[in-house]
Amino acid sequence: MMVEGMDFRQSLEHLARKAGVDLTLFSSGDGRTAKRRARAREALKLAANFYQQNLVKNSLALNYVVKKRRLNRQTIGDFLIGYAPENGDTLTKALEKRGFSRQELADAGLSNRFGGDLFRGRMMVALSDGNGEVVGFTGRIIRDDPRAPKYLNTPQTLLFDKSRHIFGLHQAKEAIRKSDVAVIVEGNLDVISSHQAGVKNVVATSGTAMTTQHLKSLSRLAGRIRLAFDGDRAGVNATERAINLAQEVGVELEVVSLPDGVKDPDELIQKDPALWQAAIDQSQPAVDWVIDRYAEMENLKSAEGKRRFSTIALRIVRGLKDPVEQEHYLSVISEKTGASITALKAKLSNEKVTEHQLKKGKN
Repeated sequence: MMVEGMDFRQSLEHLARKAGVDLTLFSSGDGRTAKRRARAREALKLAANFYQQNLVKNSLALNYVVKKRRLNRQTIGDFLIGYAPENGDTLTKALEKRGFSRQELADAGLSNRFGGDLFRGRMMVALSDGNGEVVGFTGRIIRDDPRAPKYLNTPQTLLFDKSRHIFGLHQAKEAIRKSDVAVIVEGNLDVISSHQAGVKNVVATSGTAMTTQHLKSLSRLAGRIRLAFDGDRAGVNATERAINLAQEVGVELEVVSLPDGVKDPDELIQKDPALWQAAIDQSQPAVDWVIDRYAEMENLKSAEGKRRFSTIALRIVRGLKDPVEQEHYLSVISEKTGASITALKAKLSNEKVTEHQLKKGKN
């Protein structure tokens, strides 16, 4: 039985822990990797508790979380939000007193290459698997420092795989199941703000790094997947990459457009949560979003503008599997450009041949 939001190995380990079964007894070799994973889980659980305790002890951090980020007590608890002290080895020393070695802390992604704390002076948010067990952290700097990255994430570890991890899935899966809709945003704080505002079927990938595994995992939970990436150039580019990726794996996407002047979902939620829900409800099929976007960008009165627009529009239409759906969008493109459907089909056919030749040449 697969557990939602987990791969086979994670599901097996989770079910074994619930049943009180020690998988190392059945593993080949000496089971060292399984034991290292178990120790890493224990260290991460203690680290989450450590960060939470330090949040309430530090007035600057608490002020940042409660007043600047506007997060309430319930949300802080739901997402295991805490604070990593600025001192270089506070967590390391605390966990060493609990019997953890420097290597075990490195396995958990908690220490840097010098053996001290990886996270310092940051608001900490736990990264949990589909069952709510901590597998890593993301830390947001609270004092402006141009020398330090704004966000710092757990590196690839025995437990954390960026290409598979879906932030907020544990908190969102019930709402996703009930609504049959999964909304994907860029930032973890977008997810947290959305949940606090009552829109709970929202998750995030690691920044804009969408993968086929993310799409496959979410498509098993929801019949409809909507992208709500940031409105800047990076967000738009990420949306286009995700659409291409979704076509490769046969997943249909819809796109949520934020109002003009709004940089991300968190900003929209702070203005009015109802506007965020309205934006989600007004999502467009991905093909419509691409066609509308490039129709606005190109001069469709010129031959060059029509050529560029039709090339981009036909590229996404080519990925559609249903011939009736293809015919519909060919009609839309024909109406916008004035080109006949016969001409568009000829161009579509020519580009298919060219693409096939390019692929053949690479093999």
